[in-house]
Amino acid sequence: MSSVSAVAAPSGVTFVESPIQSDTTWTEDGGPYRLIRDVAVESGATLTIRPGTEVQLAEGVSLTVRGSLHATGTGTRPVLITQSASSGDLRWETIRYNGSESSTLSLRNTTLQGGRSGITTTSGEGSVTVTDSRLQNFADAGLSANGTTTPPVTITRSTFSEIGGHAIRASPSIGAVEEIELDSTDRRRNRTARHTLTLAPGVGVSMETIRLRYPSARSVRNVGAESLGRIGLDTDSDGEIDQSFDDAVSDVSVSGRHVEISLSKSEYISSRDRLVVEFDGVVNPRTRGVYPVGVSLLDRRVPQLSDGVHAMYVVGAETTPFAYAPPTDLTRVRGITVHDSEFDAIDGAGLFADADIVTGIRVSDSRFADVRGDGVAIRAAQSEGSFRGNRLHAGDAGIHIETRAQTTLVATDNRISRSTTGIRVRQSERRDRGVTRVTLRGNELVDNDRNGLEIQSETSEGELWLTDNVISENGQHGVALSNWAIKSGRVSDNRVLNNSRAGIAINSHVVRNVTLSRNRIAENGGDGVDLSVHALARDLVATDNTIADNRGHALAVRSDLLVHRVTVAGNRLANNGGAGVLVSSPLTHSGTLNVSDNVIAANGYGLVARGTLNATVRNNDIVFNTNSHVRPPPVAGVDPGTGIYIAEGSRGAILDQSDVDAPFAELVANPQLRQQIEIATLWDDTVAVLRTDGVSHTRSTAEGAVDIRRVDDTLPTGVELSYGGADADSYRIANNDIYGHDTGMEINISRLVTTNATARIVTDSIRTVNAESNYWGAASGPYHSSILPEGDGDEITITNGWVDFIPVADAPMGQRYRRPTPRLSAPSTAAPGSRIQLSGAESTVETGSVSEYHFVVNGTGYTTRERAGLGVRMPNETLTVTLAVEDDLGIDSNESATAWIRPGPAAASESASSTETAAALPEREPGATSGTGLLSAWGILGGGCFFAALFFGGYGMVRTVRSQPVPMRGLFVQLLAGLGILVWLVAGVVGSNRLMLVAGVAGILWAGLTATAYLVATRT
Repeated sequence: MSSVSAVAAPSGVTFVESPIQSDTTWTEDGGPYRLIRDVAVESGATLTIRPGTEVQLAEGVSLTVRGSLHATGTGTRPVLITQSASSGDLRWETIRYNGSESSTLSLRNTTLQGGRSGITTTSGEGSVTVTDSRLQNFADAGLSANGTTTPPVTITRSTFSEIGGHAIRASPSIGAVEEIELDSTDRRRNRTARHTLTLAPGVGVSMETIRLRYPSARSVRNVGAESLGRIGLDTDSDGEIDQSFDDAVSDVSVSGRHVEISLSKSEYISSRDRLVVEFDGVVNPRTRGVYPVGVSLLDRRVPQLSDGVHAMYVVGAETTPFAYAPPTDLTRVRGITVHDSEFDAIDGAGLFADADIVTGIRVSDSRFADVRGDGVAIRAAQSEGSFRGNRLHAGDAGIHIETRAQTTLVATDNRISRSTTGIRVRQSERRDRGVTRVTLRGNELVDNDRNGLEIQSETSEGELWLTDNVISENGQHGVALSNWAIKSGRVSDNRVLNNSRAGIAINSHVVRNVTLSRNRIAENGGDGVDLSVHALARDLVATDNTIADNRGHALAVRSDLLVHRVTVAGNRLANNGGAGVLVSSPLTHSGTLNVSDNVIAANGYGLVARGTLNATVRNNDIVFNTNSHVRPPPVAGVDPGTGIYIAEGSRGAILDQSDVDAPFAELVANPQLRQQIEIATLWDDTVAVLRTDGVSHTRSTAEGAVDIRRVDDTLPTGVELSYGGADADSYRIANNDIYGHDTGMEINISRLVTTNATARIVTDSIRTVNAESNYWGAASGPYHSSILPEGDGDEITITNGWVDFIPVADAPMGQRYRRPTPRLSAPSTAAPGSRIQLSGAESTVETGSVSEYHFVVNGTGYTTRERAGLGVRMPNETLTVTLAVEDDLGIDSNESATAWIRPGPAAASESASSTETAAALPEREPGATSGTGLLSAWGILGGGCFFAALFFGGYGMVRTVRSQPVPMRGLFVQLLAGLGILVWLVAGVVGSNRLMLVAGVAGILWAGLTATAYLVATRT
């Protein structure tokens, strides 16, 4: 049965204005069907729309589905639900689903267009399915899920485009908003009052516009820019503004019953803040009662809160203020599935979910091409979502999760690029500690303006699993984690490359049980891995990683308190601007550090360890950490070019009172710390931190402590620390190859704690760093001014403490690394304006291959990778060209090859090697190459032979005059001199003309000396 008007229009339009109370079918032949007033499909009835049918809705009209709606088009004959003909921008309202458990709303091969919202759900029962359909040109949303719960929604192979708000908006009722109040200075009827709005969003939210919707236009007709008294954030809940937005307000406008406050830029309200807005000029209604004012926060002109957020204010003889109270039933979004769909030209988010509990979000194989907000945005107290195989390009984050208590996010095989942030997770800063679980597998987070992955929370414990991801070319960090704690995690088989700051940056209070394995972390603008903790870093493992070519440190672990059980094994840590390994704590403590089987090469520093007592360094290649092509980040007290630096932390101690019977406050002289201890009441899980480099304070034992071993009445404080087996060597550095540094090793360890402002603490001192059985670059061992001044290897220096490095290894235990040798090929002359080719192709290296060529042409640097040549334009002046090279590990050449190119006729290329020192370069003639000068290998070889002949010849003449036997026959002396002259002559022919001149002068001189000697010998 069809419930339509009795008369059809001459154009063939069938008007519909009556409710549909029984099963009804609309067909192509009967259409177009035009709804001229709100129409409902009643409970128990099903409206079926057949292929090719057109349905038109007049302005402001809704089709409500309490029963079922099935629109079943085909690929060639879709169903069309649109505006009335010639209605222009006069939009219909929505298809409103308010079904029961047995109801369904199903669209297949259907196009919806021209309304305010395509589909709006107000019931959580039944189901909504959209397949092979288009939802386009809607002012507010393509699909909007309201009410306190949402029904299961499945969207497959469908397209959302030209949406003025969010494409899919699931924001039932109040959502995650925590508290909202509106106070009035005068509650009398028809009086003008000042209003103060206070909003605690509960979950972080961004906004650029605050919109208030009053019951009538008369209420706010006098509100304007001059009415705004104050606006900003109250961060400590005292009612006062701590962060003002006064300077950010760009406009205050009134349109009908709407007050709109616009900001010049988007502002973020965190979950710990309260938004405060105070304004004058509101006229109270003429009748008493409680009046609702709708509150909406907009970002990019798109609402970020649920529609059901209202503030109430009281008019009349009420005696108590009326405040919003959250509903007892939690709002829920559950079971939204989007598969193989497209989102294009979306002003808000592709999918926006805002509720107390958001679960079952499944988005797969979909494309978010032009989304001006987030690709997917979730605001909730608790959330759970899974994302697989999507391609996201969004104006803000690709995936953005804001939660209050708990988050579970799984993302697999997605590509998120050209967004502000790839994946952003923020969790409440003021609630009880929750859990953030993030699993990423096989994703590409590339070319985003800020971070590839960003997790931020001050209260949650993080569980992180990153596998097989590519995180590269992001404008800040590849991975940026800022949690209260990371309690477990595995980061494996990822490529974190070419991000502008750190590859992986972790800033947390506690980090434990984290493993980094088989990752390639390279060419980032900061550290490869930067792990900074405020309390405890414990049970960290970095194994089989390649961390190379970063401008900062390769692997940095820094703690304000304790570092314990850190293992760095089997890694390639090469060519970084900072240290290969940096482990640092300001407090010297009995933490363990194991560094073994690594290649730590060509960094600005090798290994820097400060504050950890129990360190073992074994079987590493720590070589040539003298990176000259990146400015090393400063490390306090350490000179660049140091192989190993071992030092104590800043002096202080961490005392755990839990095993001591005496009240700890009695043992501390400092009254300020004693008062703090009394306030903390020193529960069993509390420790005192005694510092000389900062403020002493208390901490939880969960953040780590060194136990008090015994109490001794003979001490002023009665406290003594002991580390058990402290008589044994705490630092063991053995079986390493350590060479090629300005300083091979520096030791800077004295007694752990002497005195401080709070107490006198006696500790066992470190006696000696055991550094036996290492190879230091020479069979004779390292140079030490006192122990081994005969050593030709790297230098060992001692600032404090002592070191035992005898015996030493006389040969490397692993591969022998050597510096590469640059050889520069360039013409000696070239015509001005001509294109000349510089080449380093003849550069050599014994291990590996040359991978980088650093040319400097008249003071301007050029670096090429793999490609050995460089083309330049010849000016009207002499070009000075130098070449330094690096091998594939990043080890750089010790010197540079230099050549001069003079303006003039073109000449053949000449080769220059690096064997001549920089001091000799000014003495060279222009056009000579650097590999055959007087101080080159050939020049020195010839000089050695010639001057040896002079010595033995002169000494022989003296003994001949004295009638004594000579030590060397004259024939051998002649051969020695001739060899030296011949070497100079040959080197001069292939290189510098000056060596030919030297050979000629030496020949004449030797002939004269030989004649003189002959005359003296025959007359004697």
